[in-house]
Amino acid sequence: MISDKKISYIFNIIAIIIVVGAYIIYSIFNQTSSNIKNENLKSNIKYIDNITLNISSLIKSSIPNNIYDSLKENTKLRVSLEKNLQFLITNKYRYVYIVDKEKDDNTEFRFLLDGSKSIKDKSDFAEEYLPLNLSVWNKVYKTKEALYFEHKDLESVWLTYLKPIIINNKVSAIIVIDFSLQDHDTIVSSLSSLDNSFLLTLIFAILIFIIINIFSYIDRKRIMELKKQSKEISEFNITLQDKVKSEVEKNRQKDHQLLQQSRLAQMGEMISMIAHQWRQPLTAISATSTGISLKAKLNKLDNDTVIELTTKISGYAQHLSSTIDDFREFFKSNKEKKETTYNDLIKDVLNIVEISIKNKNIGIIKNIESEEIFLTYPSEIKQVILNLIKNA
Repeated sequence: MISDKKISYIFNIIAIIIVVGAYIIYSIFNQTSSNIKNENLKSNIKYIDNITLNISSLIKSSIPNNIYDSLKENTKLRVSLEKNLQFLITNKYRYVYIVDKEKDDNTEFRFLLDGSKSIKDKSDFAEEYLPLNLSVWNKVYKTKEALYFEHKDLESVWLTYLKPIIINNKVSAIIVIDFSLQDHDTIVSSLSSLDNSFLLTLIFAILIFIIINIFSYIDRKRIMELKKQSKEISEFNITLQDKVKSEVEKNRQKDHQLLQQSRLAQMGEMISMIAHQWRQPLTAISATSTGISLKAKLNKLDNDTVIELTTKISGYAQHLSSTIDDFREFFKSNKEKKETTYNDLIKDVLNIVEISIKNKNIGIIKNIESEEIFLTYPSEIKQVILNLIKNA
């Protein structure tokens, strides 16, 4: 059976896998999206570069030296070249024109060719032109390399591509093409939608991770609380057991003390009864010994008298000894089962209490018909019989 700790650990691993997986997918998508955007832009730039290269070749084949002077002198050539540029004008390619600088240090450019189809949009030959991002235009003159930059209007994003026409290792003019990035924007927009979807997925995965961790924390806290309570209960049980043992031991000691007190009280009563039992034999022994002494003084003591009197004294002494044996057996601590009868048990008890009972004028009637021999603890049965007689 899986423990709560293992379940919590498994949920944490799953949450981490979800978050890491979502992050990896999101990162891969972002990288792929960036690659698609870059490749699409590169493809457009490469296509435009091929167009401008063809235009440059056409112009250089028509004008071997100074472009400005040749176009100024040859109007037909200028019109012919502008018609060629007009073929490039579409929804994608908005402006196609060629400009130059009279001097390299000038900040103003001038139109050489304009491919605009509309007369109102068309610029005149040698018309001055002050472009935006002038630093980029000047950089083309310095580096002799093609450059491009983005700009926006109210509707879409456009890219202006600047291609230098190099004659005699010198930039003679710049081919300018403004083309739309609408297809690129469409791709970017689609990828952005997917990017938002993946971002939401990542955020959702992070939320799941946080929720799982919160529940895992609550569960761990609950388990720790249960363990703490279990430990407290266990310690309480141990303490309770110790207290119970202590109280039981105290009660046993109290019971033992009460038992000892009861036994001492019984011993006192027994001693009193034995004193009553001994009083008559001792008196008889004393009287007999006095009689022997008196007869001896009067020289009337013969052998028969001595034997008779000493026999009586011996009988009295045996009675005393029997009483001591009964008393010792009554309070014997090492108890063993013995065979006995009801008559023997009652007889032994009456031997102890007989004198005390007679002194109190109490009569006892014995009516025992059973002679059955049985195995028991005689001293305990005697105590029961003694208590019955005392409480009668």
